[in-house]
Amino acid sequence: MNPFVDEIVEKTAAAAALDKTTVRELLSVPPREEMGDYALPCFTLAKQLRKNPAAIAAELAGKIATGEQIERVEAAGPYVNFSLNRPRFIAYVLRQLAEKGGNYGSLNQGEGKTLTIDFSSPNLAKPFTIAHLRSTAIGHAIYRIHAFLGWRCIGINHPGDWGANFGQLLAAYRRWADVEKVEANPVPELVALYTRFNEELEENPALQDEARECLRQLEAGDGETRALWAFFVEEGRKEAQRIYDILDVHFDLTMGESEFANKLEEVVEPFAEKGLAVASEGALIVDLDEWDMAPCMLRTSRGTTTYHSRDLAALFYRYDTYQFDKMLYVTDVSQTLHFRQLFKAVELLGVGWSDCCAHAPFGLMSFKGEKISTRRGNMVFLEDVLDQAVELTGAIIEEKNPDLGDKESIARQVGISAVIFADLDSRRTRDVVFEWDEVLNFDGETGPYIQYTHARFCSILRRYGERVDFEVDLGGLGEDAEMRVARQLARFPACLEQACSENEPSLVATFLIELATVANKFYNELPVLSGADQGVIKARVVLVESVRIVLRTGLSLLGMKAPEEM
Repeated sequence: MNPFVDEIVEKTAAAAALDKTTVRELLSVPPREEMGDYALPCFTLAKQLRKNPAAIAAELAGKIATGEQIERVEAAGPYVNFSLNRPRFIAYVLRQLAEKGGNYGSLNQGEGKTLTIDFSSPNLAKPFTIAHLRSTAIGHAIYRIHAFLGWRCIGINHPGDWGANFGQLLAAYRRWADVEKVEANPVPELVALYTRFNEELEENPALQDEARECLRQLEAGDGETRALWAFFVEEGRKEAQRIYDILDVHFDLTMGESEFANKLEEVVEPFAEKGLAVASEGALIVDLDEWDMAPCMLRTSRGTTTYHSRDLAALFYRYDTYQFDKMLYVTDVSQTLHFRQLFKAVELLGVGWSDCCAHAPFGLMSFKGEKISTRRGNMVFLEDVLDQAVELTGAIIEEKNPDLGDKESIARQVGISAVIFADLDSRRTRDVVFEWDEVLNFDGETGPYIQYTHARFCSILRRYGERVDFEVDLGGLGEDAEMRVARQLARFPACLEQACSENEPSLVATFLIELATVANKFYNELPVLSGADQGVIKARVVLVESVRIVLRTGLSLLGMKAPEEM
């Protein structure tokens, strides 16, 4: 994807008799410009080549020829440092950007492949809290990255509208509900009932039997129970949709668990035919002892469906409908065992697509260090967090740029995007602690910092006032600050490829922070619109436009906005 890096890899691999992949993985960027543009550390090669790392570096440096693209090769202790022809490299990167424009970074490598991704999927018996942001934001970003790389993507919302939680809510409603209050203000009242049930359950375990009986009636089709359940689900859907509209998140398919609750026999049949369905204490299970796992339960002892059986029914439906190449579930890490059981059960069936299924787990989110739990009533509603983010951003804008036009709209774009970025800027398996001072910092490694950089570069282009000409002579570019930016821009395609293969949006978030950092250093170190001849000014404007394009693309892939003024 980068002929300069490709040449370094090919020549080094040939000189050291190494695999190209090994060399490419070892290649890094030196910490200081005077050390070159790329470096090969030789520590890990010492054992393989049975030589001292410094001796390996010296020997390789003597064997690797320079040329039009590689200007200098030098050994520096245990490193081989490569210096590129900077004007050529920068021109190459900017020409690639000119050719691809907003599609830069995509090689259409997903063409012909289908991703089905199950994300967000809130439990409709509970409110949409800050804890639900993780699956929504991470899944939405994974979806957008795949789609950008050419995949056919089916975003699936599979809300929890069935099962034990609804049994508990039904039981709570029948015991304590004030019908008029619930009808007048459904979501808060139902949340209060759900919370009360789980609080009193600790003192009165018999309540669980009531919940199980309510669930049995629901699955049996009892009219009154079904009517209550339908009311709960509808209110939950409306609550969730309001949040999706705020976040600008959309789905290609919404099918709740309830739509698969009548598919129990269709799920059981293939396991029974393979002799995998085993009776156990009145329930029907797939025994997974051999793999050190609890069983995958297909049917309870009361004859009702399970989380496993409903997920299996949904999975069979998705493959039959979409013939996916990749089926991804984005849920928190606590569900890891569930999906291990699910995937092992499917594998035992012998279907040809079991290895296409994957789980992308994520860590938990806490608010000011306190874990959020709906069961105990300790809830931070996501809508409240988003509203507060917009309000605080508006106050910052009022302080820093009171004359900004359309402040309300920009505060909304920045505030909501800041919350999304705070969720995505670290590896998804890490736990996240949400703190306002960090989330809305315009100078730190945050969403607003990236957006501000984008707006700053848009401002440069407005002041330039002319059409950006990508055909200008770029040979005058080669300063350290310009090379840093070009080298970072050149990394974008590989970053997206890795983010796609690892289902890891944080790689894009980190890339954008690094690009914003080197872009701002470039802006602070070199004049763009003055202090240089017209040829250099025009070339630097191309560099500015290239940064703007990639920042905007990257923000979009994360589900964030890219305001042109801040």
